[in-house]
Amino acid sequence: MKQRLLPVFILLSAIASPAAALEWPVQDVKPLHLFGQRTGKVIQRGIVTANQGPVRAAADGTLLLILEENSNMSGFPGTLGNAVCLVHDDNLSTVYGNLSTVDRVSDRTVFETGSILSDGNRSGWGPSLSCTFLVLDLLKKKVLNPLMLLPVLKDTRGPVIKNVVAVSSANDQGIALGTTKQLKQGKWRIYADITDTIDGFEPEFSAFRVGVLVNGTETATLPIEILEEKNGTLYMQTPVFSDRKLYEDSARMYLGEVTLTRGRADISVIARDLAGNERSVLFGVQIE
Repeated sequence: MKQRLLPVFILLSAIASPAAALEWPVQDVKPLHLFGQRTGKVIQRGIVTANQGPVRAAADGTLLLILEENSNMSGFPGTLGNAVCLVHDDNLSTVYGNLSTVDRVSDRTVFETGSILSDGNRSGWGPSLSCTFLVLDLLKKKVLNPLMLLPVLKDTRGPVIKNVVAVSSANDQGIALGTTKQLKQGKWRIYADITDTIDGFEPEFSAFRVGVLVNGTETATLPIEILEEKNGTLYMQTPVFSDRKLYEDSARMYLGEVTLTRGRADISVIARDLAGNERSVLFGVQIE
């Protein structure tokens, strides 16, 4: 049955909608890494889920590309290993990596939702018996967070916010919020250790959206929605959040820069996951 995907701009404005545009490519979903999460020195561009069964097409699509392990000149496997790329309506493409083989798709061009593409394995750089799943916007040349388009996983717990630090943009002095009642006026970069969990799974993931508020006004927003590359630099949503800037602190994520003026300031950090669970912390400081 032909399935039309919603335009991307509608999908981005209907986060966590019950009507998902894609289906999970594996039956037993066990996420290991999520989009935007730091794994070592790499930002995840998709979802890595443990899988010992079939990997299926997430939507009706046409075969765009097949990547095979050891197919390059050096014989060294690419990060995706054996992979299949399908193209769908509205210029969306789905990529299925770390597959055991591509034999099932080598003589086909059209696939329906749920068509078996292969099995999860370890042909790429992913964990053993896993599948790497990416969603691309071919027209805008961006990588989308697959969770925006997939059925929402059950999640009743909000994100955890720890170790919030303000770093002066003038002299790079870092001060842990919660340990001080005073800050100097000026521009401050905000960092925090923010993690999220999903019911039934042990790994910790990144939150979906983080905001920094000063006296109730949102002054910095970090949406974990889109990755884009420009001039050799990978960034999240806007150039403000480049991959280097986002995780320049090995223990915390960069949340943005705020300007503090003289007087009382209530600095809040709010983190939200895709299921709508929200957590916030508040720090009251005097700006001198």
